[in-house]
Amino acid sequence: MTQPPGAPQWWQPQGPQGPPSGQVPQQPHPYAAPPQATPAFGGSFASEYGGFGAFDGNSPAKRARSRKPWIIGATALVLLAGGGAAAWFSGVFSGDVLDQASLHEGVTTVLRESYGEHDVSNVSCPEDQQITTGHTFDCTVDVAGRQRTVSIRILNDKPQYEVGAPH
Repeated sequence: MTQPPGAPQWWQPQGPQGPPSGQVPQQPHPYAAPPQATPAFGGSFASEYGGFGAFDGNSPAKRARSRKPWIIGATALVLLAGGGAAAWFSGVFSGDVLDQASLHEGVTTVLRESYGEHDVSNVSCPEDQQITTGHTFDCTVDVAGRQRTVSIRILNDKPQYEVGAPH
């Protein structure tokens, strides 16, 4: 490939390389408008589509994010925690407990039929006893006019329980 005579070769610098010797370059006036950039063939770094300054303070990544999702999430968390606490304190998670009326009737029946105590009255057992295998507690009963204590032991989750002899 040949070049026309007088044309610079590809390895030779093209265009002005600085001021000719002996001349001092002029400094721009400090209040003068900056020179306008001429668009370069093939794009430049200062284009409107990217390059330096493309991601400045006005970009979507730098904009303030909405707090609405955080507020909704916090509200939902507070409501769920409040509902869980209310359920816990109301006894929803406490498990099954013995029915007081059935327990009193069962203790009276066992004392009459198994221990031969015919004058049984005023059976009183603590409330909300858990139906847990092996759990024991004491009840008070009046047997022949005297207050006595009987021990109750839960045998299984049916619930079946064992009534001890009055003492």
